[in-house]
Order: sequence, then structure tokens, then C-alpha cells
Amino acid sequence: MPALRGSLTYSRFFIDTSEGATAQKAAVSDDFREKYMRAIRLRAMRPLEAEDEDLERSGWCKVAEPFEIELHYDDVFCNEYVALGFRTDRWQIPGPILKARVREAEAAYLEKKAREKLGRKERAELKESVARKLRKQSAPSTRMVDLVWSMNDGIVRFFSHSDKAAGNMTELFHRTFGLRLVAEAPYTLASRLGLTKAQESAWQEIEISVLAKEAS
Repeated sequence: MPALRGSLTYSRFFIDTSEGATAQKAAVSDDFREKYMRAIRLRAMRPLEAEDEDLERSGWCKVAEPFEIELHYDDVFCNEYVALGFRTDRWQIPGPILKARVREAEAAYLEKKAREKLGRKERAELKESVARKLRKQSAPSTRMVDLVWSMNDGIVRFFSHSDKAAGNMTELFHRTFGLRLVAEAPYTLASRLGLTKAQESAWQEIEISVLAKEAS
């Protein structure tokens, strides 16, 4: 989902400073552009190939351009913002097709060997061989979600509400920048506002109230 066009719907994350008050300052240190550019390029997207063992892979690309993976400074940095695309490639071979091709391969193998049964290892190897051949005849699905990081505020806007995509993104973000992200929620937002001890105590005592119930 893009940040530069379409409806603006996104999830917000905060830089987690619980492990040290300097985390946010380190993010915008004098040499951050060079340091982060090296880290981003190291984890730029590597497209899936048929021979790869991975069935799914994620990496960075240019914002709004999923197939632009040769990243330059102007592609990523704009004043105090970092803009990136989070791309995920995934092999999606329809189950019925895979099963049918595997049965054909097993029958041909047994006929060639003049046998009636396959061992567990043989069956697994045949299935992987068939899957690899099918991957060579197709292309992995590609999905891209844009991300914009306001470094001055320590806020990351991720243009998706998918829990799985967000989880994979936060993991890659941590491996790239060495910073952990915390998803926006009422409690985390309240903590960022700087509550007093009395307010924190009152917040902890809040209970969920049910305002409406579904008709039975």
C-alpha cells in the first residue's frame, strides 16, 4: 500500500526508548545518514529465485516502487524523514496443482524403480523437486507496503493494518536500525504524553466497560 497516493490509512509505531533514553538521540546523530544507508542497502530486497530454500522473503525497496531495490540517498532521506518500501515476495503454488504433480512424479518414480512404495525421505525429495519445477514456471507474488519514519518525533507510519506485515516489518526495522518499535495503543500513547504518577496510577485502575451487547 503506497504512502504517496491513494487513501491515507496507516498504523503508527513509536521508537522504544525503554532500553535507554539515548535511543532517539542516536537515531538522528550527525552520521546517521551514512550509517543507516549502509544498513538499509545490506537489507535491501533480494528477489526470490526458484532454487532458493526460502518460500518467503522481505526487504527494503524504494518507497512506492517495489522493483527498485538499488537504493540511493535521495530515494530514502528527505529532511528528517526516512521513506522506504517494505517488500515481501512469497511463493504461492496452488495446493491442488502441487498435489496432482507430486502424484504424477511419485507414480513415474515407482514405475521406474519397479517398486510399490516410497520412503519418507524419497517422498519429501520428490515433493521439493516438483515444487522447484513449478516455481521455475511461475513468479512469486510481490507485496509492498510503504513506511515513513519521522526521526525527530520517533514515529513510524506503516501504511498497512496487517498484523503479520507489521510484525515482519518491525523485525526487519530492528535488524536494520538497531531500534525496537512499539505499536501505538492507548497505553503507549498515554506514556508518551508524560503522565504524572497519579495519572499512571489512575490509568492502571481503568477497567473495560461494555457499552453495548449483540442481540441474542
